[in-house]
Amino acid sequence: MNKNRWLANHYGSRRGFVFTFWYRFLYLLGNYHAYRQVEWRSIERLVFICKGNICRSAYAEAVARSLGINAISCGLDTIEDAPANEAAISAGKQLGVNLESHSTSPIMYQVLKKTDLLIAMEPWQVEFLEKNLSRKHSCTLLGLWSQPVLPHIQDPYGSSPEYFEKCFIYIQNSVNELARKINEKSGN
Repeated sequence: MNKNRWLANHYGSRRGFVFTFWYRFLYLLGNYHAYRQVEWRSIERLVFICKGNICRSAYAEAVARSLGINAISCGLDTIEDAPANEAAISAGKQLGVNLESHSTSPIMYQVLKKTDLLIAMEPWQVEFLEKNLSRKHSCTLLGLWSQPVLPHIQDPYGSSPEYFEKCFIYIQNSVNELARKINEKSGN
């Protein structure tokens, strides 16, 4: 297997490889630790956010809902009512998660509540949320809730099926950990 194919299958792209290690390095230096400080007792809904709401956040929402967790997803740069990406639908199906009925939603169309936990896929997204939302919300990065800790979850859009599967398994593990935290607070 050549180097480019290996990078594409494991990190989505060269850019994904660089970002994975750069943001992991920043995390090890202490950046992003504040995003693990969540007051779980006050959280009633998970809001998964990515750029287009056609791959990562859509999948995370579907996984959370399959676990009985109140969840929605939206995008920072998307149109309303577009379907999930075909490759995402296929990868989800392989993992037993149906994305066929997903419909995109721009974040500006969402009514966000004080009891929401906003969960971004990349550091720039959580920074955008904190800077541009009129009310302070609890925010975190999804990749802080699985092992290895990955503050940046590379967008699988346009990537190989192998990377889609790897990315979605990582998202699933992270959402499972969030569900465990939610269930602990409610005593389930």
